[in-house]
Formats: sequence, structure tokens, C-alpha cells
Amino acid sequence: MFNLFKKKQTSYKAKLMPCNIEIIVDSGDTLLSSALSQEISWPHRCKVGSCGSCKYQLVEGEIKPQLDFGYVLEPEEINRGYGLACQTILKSDVEVIINLTYTQESL
Repeated sequence: MFNLFKKKQTSYKAKLMPCNIEIIVDSGDTLLSSALSQEISWPHRCKVGSCGSCKYQLVEGEIKPQLDFGYVLEPEEINRGYGLACQTILKSDVEVIINLTYTQESL
């Protein structure tokens, strides 16, 4: 009953490894949209979960997939914590490993 009065968190931190960049992800926003809005050059093509180019590996934290990652990722990848940034809502602060190609301007 007391959970009704508990203030919901409005944003979370996402630590992007191996580049050690930290971004803020507003509650309800996807990991990819937040990274792009903060000028992080996260690889992507479709933004709807069909290409797999925004793949990451979750090291720590909790996420809520907006769709079943099994449409794009192999079962072994899902078991190892891989997800799609364009379809990931954060439920806590997270640490993820990504294949990030960035320029000095995006830091």
C-alpha cells in the first residue's frame, strides 16, 4: 500500500563501456534515443528493433525490453545479456558494453 506514495525515479544513469561515458536516460525513453540526444554516436540504422546494429551487452542493472529481442538476437546472445538499445527502457542505473564509434566532439 505504501508503494502508492513512493516517488518514482524520473531518470537513470547509463555507463557506456569501454569508453567510460555516462549519460542520463529519462524514465520512459529508450537507451538509444537518450544517447543520440546527448550526441553520442551509437551505431544504429532502423530505431525499431529490426536491424540489430544498436546491440549492447548489459553488465549491471535492470532493463525493460519494449519488444522481444528474440526477433533479432540469437538465444545465446540474450542469455549473455545482449539487448537492443532502440528497444530498451531502463528500470535502474545500468552499465553496458557497446561497440561505440565516436569522435572527440561527441564526448
